[in-house]
Amino acid sequence: MMRTIVDKMTAALHILWPTWTRTVGAMRKRNILVRSHCRRCGALMRVDPADLVARYGAGHSLIDTQERCRMVACDGAAYYLAARTYGAPWRVLLDDPVLKEGLEGRPAAVTARSLQVCGQATVLDVSP
Repeated sequence: MMRTIVDKMTAALHILWPTWTRTVGAMRKRNILVRSHCRRCGALMRVDPADLVARYGAGHSLIDTQERCRMVACDGAAYYLAARTYGAPWRVLLDDPVLKEGLEGRPAAVTARSLQVCGQATVLDVSP
């Protein structure tokens, strides 16, 4: 099967990334920590590499991949981050300059801990 120009460009791009970030199969094999972070509401979610392998196949790359936010009532786009282990720095899996735009002004990460105030749930405003 012949590879398309886009496939060749993507393959060339991914050579520049560390091996452990290139595919979800590599991430699963190495027990890499993966998170998604929404550009709109700031939701920071755990992502299981095994689930990604089941959904997309082991050769799928998260570099420059965005998905719809999983937070209820949010229509934002979430990008992926990865870390080799707990305590290691998180690497944003974006390389495309267009996708990187606006990351400086992104909302702070919202976690379950930050959604709780005095044991009561807080309403998260996701309006644009």
